[in-house]
Amino acid sequence: MMEEHIINRAINGWDYQNSDRLFYHDGYHYDYVTDATAIVEKEHSVDITLTLTSGKAACLTLAALADDTLAFEFSPLPVSHEMSAFYLPVTEWPRQALTVRQNSEQAQLHCGELNVTLTLSPFSMQVRRGDTLFTLSGKKVSRQPVTPGLGIRINAQGQTDTFLSWEMKNGQHFYGLGEKFGSVEKSQSRVTSYVMDACATNSTDLSYKAHPILLSDAGYGIMLATARRTHWEIGHFCFESASALSESALLRGYLFFGDSLKALVQRQAEMQGKPDLPAPWTLGVWYSRCAYQSAEEVLGIKKQLEEHQLPFDVLHLDVNWGKHYWYKDFWVDCCDFEWGHAHFPQPEAFFADLEKEHVACSVWINPYLPPGTDIYREALEKGYLVKTLNGDIAHVYRRNVSEIGIPDLTHPQAYNWWKAHLITLLRRGLKALKPDYADRIPEDALFYNGYSGKDMHNAYIWLYAKVCYEATQEVHGTALVWKRPGFLGCGRFAGTWSGDVESTFEGLKHTLRGGLSVGFSGECYWSSDIAGFKGQNVDPELYIRWSQVGMLCSLARYHGVSPREPWHFGQRAVDIVRRYSQLRYRWLPYLLALGCEAQDKGLPLMRHLALEFERDPFVHAIDDQFMLGENIMIVPVLEPGQRQRSVYLPAGRWYSLHEKRWFDGQRVLSVDITLDDIPIYIREGAIIPVFAENTAQMKTFNTIPVVLKGYGDVSQGSGTLADENRNRYCWTFANNTLRCDYPGTVTFENVR
Repeated sequence: MMEEHIINRAINGWDYQNSDRLFYHDGYHYDYVTDATAIVEKEHSVDITLTLTSGKAACLTLAALADDTLAFEFSPLPVSHEMSAFYLPVTEWPRQALTVRQNSEQAQLHCGELNVTLTLSPFSMQVRRGDTLFTLSGKKVSRQPVTPGLGIRINAQGQTDTFLSWEMKNGQHFYGLGEKFGSVEKSQSRVTSYVMDACATNSTDLSYKAHPILLSDAGYGIMLATARRTHWEIGHFCFESASALSESALLRGYLFFGDSLKALVQRQAEMQGKPDLPAPWTLGVWYSRCAYQSAEEVLGIKKQLEEHQLPFDVLHLDVNWGKHYWYKDFWVDCCDFEWGHAHFPQPEAFFADLEKEHVACSVWINPYLPPGTDIYREALEKGYLVKTLNGDIAHVYRRNVSEIGIPDLTHPQAYNWWKAHLITLLRRGLKALKPDYADRIPEDALFYNGYSGKDMHNAYIWLYAKVCYEATQEVHGTALVWKRPGFLGCGRFAGTWSGDVESTFEGLKHTLRGGLSVGFSGECYWSSDIAGFKGQNVDPELYIRWSQVGMLCSLARYHGVSPREPWHFGQRAVDIVRRYSQLRYRWLPYLLALGCEAQDKGLPLMRHLALEFERDPFVHAIDDQFMLGENIMIVPVLEPGQRQRSVYLPAGRWYSLHEKRWFDGQRVLSVDITLDDIPIYIREGAIIPVFAENTAQMKTFNTIPVVLKGYGDVSQGSGTLADENRNRYCWTFANNTLRCDYPGTVTFENVR
């Protein structure tokens, strides 16, 4: 039996980050740009030769993608090479010419409304679009640059990192950088963007999703197009500047502009790729544990859910669907694709019978191959395993115990081989996959594409999500992947959850922050393990509070290391979960309309208040309320024993769903609450499509009547309805007349 030990280096021996500041850091040498010496126009770009403090030369290449997006690359000369950002559609966008005008002191670069001003000596750069100005940092203290605008950092071993710093002002707000569990607004923070197993907690900077994207309400965003580890300081060491550093000798990225945070979110979604609308049943309720032990247990859960009249769509088989459970051997899970017939006999018939009763099933997978198995031997013989820099087989290490192999998804044949195993698994009758892990690529790995683990650690996650999504789509024509890890470009493969979080009220707070944070970075569909993953004896009050908010997230699933079905928490929990499940199912037409918006615009279903009310100075510090779309505000209860809750309502009028009364906004309410409900408010002027009656599942619903509920004085509006086959229908309401070609009955109802 292996024992766990507390160690005083990195968590589990993994190299996550150096926690010290980016600049004025002992052990590093800094070489930054002082002058520009030459500007050369090319067909679709401009090369600027620069001089560093050491006298060495560097190159900055600028190219316009449109009049709101500037691509940049910076490297000391000779220019370094880095793996292409194959995970980003923006890399395929055509470059546009920049018009250059220069004199002995300055150069002006133009593309439509995009204007770049370069001062040659001392070097500075300003990028302007409209009233928005982005300026490289020139901040000095005692005649020394505090955060140099552009340069390199070199450690004692000769590793070269590249950095970028720019000016910021007090009162400026920042969002993004993936799923981080601290404050959603990122000013005065230091963040490392690197995918890591958070080790069943969400109280550290460790995070399952790494998106090097930062958005500012000053009207610009920065995306670093690298899979290398990046570090960010936003008004942290120096309160008047922000910095981004890449652990690479090439700094590559995009500076883009928009007139609102919402416009910036849409722009980054275009650059990363937007998700298709998933099958409607995936937006229903999922039930799971870690783990259901047998087919009999799953059928028993199904029967109890039906007896308690709890609507649901998916029963998830977690780690015990396989013949072997490898964690006890290696301290990490593996997947050999051998079906556990002893626990789940005749799987094809089992899943077919459930499908007839409108129940879908999903299974958990991971990309790690256990040694001594047929799949490992086959991968080894065919050369499909990731190798090391010295030619050995790369292994996943956990507490220094492992011989686990990793399929090399950069190898086209290996990719298709592993995908074929997924397809075989799905064709047993499974409807979805839950891709776990993929966050333990060692840095000394060498992939078929010629790049090391330093390059591929984050990028492997994109390949992993892609192959799971494609396999599901090939079998079923549509897909949602319930993935844990995330990186640039992964948002186009709809579906994610927050990973293993703590079953505490603090865990719930941090988890909600993670969901709102990652919504700025491209993940439109998000969930958590309702009631938390890591908690054997979950408090019934916590279970109820997490259920209430969990049912109103973009995805909803119960999961954890102990039973998570509501009857384990008392009759009151059953009744409350039933009501909130029914509310979720009534609102499915609204959720599907938001899904159509996500497909068209890349907007998340769950939104931080700043996405809808960014000019309101009070909303930026609020991360314990959120918007579901642009019209419904959810106010979770996040404290044990809480019977009164402060609620901030932005400008306008708001309808309290439970109190059935109106409140004027731009004020703080003190709301009395009970365990039965959390506050929910609907914005005046909203038209919310809802089902007119309860439904137990979302596989068949075209005949269920839809009501368009208009809140307050609503004289006109338009929107989208989607049917069970994801077909879209437009509706319009004007002059008391409703027009819609939806296959079911649609009526309008005013709520005053």
